Amino acid sequence: MDSKFHFISNKFFLLGFFLFTFHCFNVWAQPQVTTGSIIQLVTPLEGTQVIEKRPLIKCYIKEPFDPEKLLVLLDGTDVSAIINITSEGFEYKPLEMLSSGNHNLSITVYTIDGKEVKKEFNFSTRHTRLFEEAYSQNEVTVLYEKLIKKSEDVSGQHNWKEESNLASESKIREKEWELSYKTNVRHFNQNIPATAPIEKGFSLANYLIQGKYTGKRFSFIGETGDIQISETPNTVQGLARRGGDIIFQSKDLNLQLRSFVVKSEQVMGFKGGMGLETSSDDHIMGISGDLGLFSDKLRFKTIYVRGGEEVDSFGISTTGAKKKGDVWGFLLITDLIKRKIVTEAEFDISRFDGDTKDEFKSQRDKAWRFKLGGTLGQYNYEGLYEYMGPDYEVIGNPGLQKNREGFTIKGGANYQFHIINLSFSRYNDNVNKDELYPRTYNYQGNFDYTFSRFKSLPINISYQKSRLDSKWEPSGILPVKTDTDTITGKINYIKGVLNLGFSASYSLQNDLTDANVDTTNVTLTFTPLITLEKPYLSISPSISFNRSIYHPASIYTDTYTHTLDLKGDLFGKKLSYGLGGTYSKSKASNLSVDQESLSSTFTISYLLTKNLWGFLNLSVGIRGLYNRTKDRLLDATTNECAIFGVIQTTMPFLF
Repeated sequence: MDSKFHFISNKFFLLGFFLFTFHCFNVWAQPQVTTGSIIQLVTPLEGTQVIEKRPLIKCYIKEPFDPEKLLVLLDGTDVSAIINITSEGFEYKPLEMLSSGNHNLSITVYTIDGKEVKKEFNFSTRHTRLFEEAYSQNEVTVLYEKLIKKSEDVSGQHNWKEESNLASESKIREKEWELSYKTNVRHFNQNIPATAPIEKGFSLANYLIQGKYTGKRFSFIGETGDIQISETPNTVQGLARRGGDIIFQSKDLNLQLRSFVVKSEQVMGFKGGMGLETSSDDHIMGISGDLGLFSDKLRFKTIYVRGGEEVDSFGISTTGAKKKGDVWGFLLITDLIKRKIVTEAEFDISRFDGDTKDEFKSQRDKAWRFKLGGTLGQYNYEGLYEYMGPDYEVIGNPGLQKNREGFTIKGGANYQFHIINLSFSRYNDNVNKDELYPRTYNYQGNFDYTFSRFKSLPINISYQKSRLDSKWEPSGILPVKTDTDTITGKINYIKGVLNLGFSASYSLQNDLTDANVDTTNVTLTFTPLITLEKPYLSISPSISFNRSIYHPASIYTDTYTHTLDLKGDLFGKKLSYGLGGTYSKSKASNLSVDQESLSSTFTISYLLTKNLWGFLNLSVGIRGLYNRTKDRLLDATTNECAIFGVIQTTMPFLF
């Protein structure tokens, strides 16, 4: 029995071995295309370094392939639509400069018989032999408009206008050292006076010169030009002016030191200097230190700022006369349990003189805040308490709201398809209970819910409850006590090229005083969006209805608003067009308001040349506007219509 069993098993073994051998031989004998074997990178060679800003990429494909399905990714960016396909493969010269360093080229080919072949190549670039990066990237744009025709109602329109701009960015970098320069230089001219702050002729819109050293133990940054300073919320935050700063960072000590000086006036063009002067009358200067301890679980920051403001400037509105002041700020941040419990404590002392020419001296005051927050899995929380003294002001930070104290509590949860956020706040003014003024409390609660179970149908609902309530009103001042309830709902339907949005809002303001001045506001908005890729077409209209009701007199005012934003191109992006407009109609039930307005613009542009001589793009077209207003109460109608011929050029060049 055993011998018979062994005989049969040996037969099966020999038969299996024979079939396996035959299969292997058959597979080996057939011609195979191994992954990437038909794709060959000619230039640059695999693993080599190229000294070139925009290196030519050339690839051979040894078998017939489907050019429509050829996929080429350079550093993860799909460039398939702009490569030059040849009989041997394809060529591609990047339209923009490649950064120095390593690059990845991924190619996917589908052969005629349907096989998919993938291959990846790696190479590196260096801009010059002397520097890893050394380039100047520039673009000149010129726009010329000429009035063709206009209606009699048109006023303040130019007959001709010329605008040109040079945007330039240059950089030199080698190992730890880097020097860069950015600027925009503009030229403007027209047959009518320019509107301030724009001036005719050449002007310097902005510039920034920056030098860096980044070593293993420390780094250094020095910059001058149009800079932005952000230190703490209660001292200097988002201060964008012309000047300079120096930043030193020690990686061993986890320390950062910074000093800066900027001109307090907003400088436009070439006027105003570089902003590096140290006069505290019309400059703002400061120094700060930031130290991290225990692997950044504790950070301490201190800052001192002083300076003055003499006059108003573009984008900056001040009241009174010349101002001067200084501020000390101290900030402590802790993060002991990996973002689960994060605290911020800030204490500030200011000295501020709102008018240096009057008999009153500068006033000292203080501000502080404490914030506690964190993330616990899918939950987040935050609590904030703030105090701003009645005389607390800081030069260069006019957005601070002084004479205010209160707290905010926030909490949220992020489930798979549900996002819930809650918040409550209470603030009041007149922190010192000045008997000449009332104290007003502002309470506000918010609930926000988002449902995202269906990606094509996101839904959002929010509710807000707020109350204004005054206390201790002096004689002659009426009390304030108002409740406002607002509920808002939003829903979008997204399918392919279609995005339909609808929102509704209802608000009731309930006056709880004897005046009983209640108001209601209802808004409905429909915003469809259609976007096509080839040829490009974007249609974004909106329809909005608003009704406001003044309850004491039972008067309601209806406002209908329609907008349209249409953009597109044809003939391989040679012809581009755009149309935008807004129509609005308002009418009150007591006929106190009955008017409508229409404002619209359109552009049509044709690209005559693209990359002529390697850099010139020239287009011609027309631009038009039509504005119409009608007031039925005044029986007045105006119609403005103007058409301009437009010539525009863009000239990018790199060296």
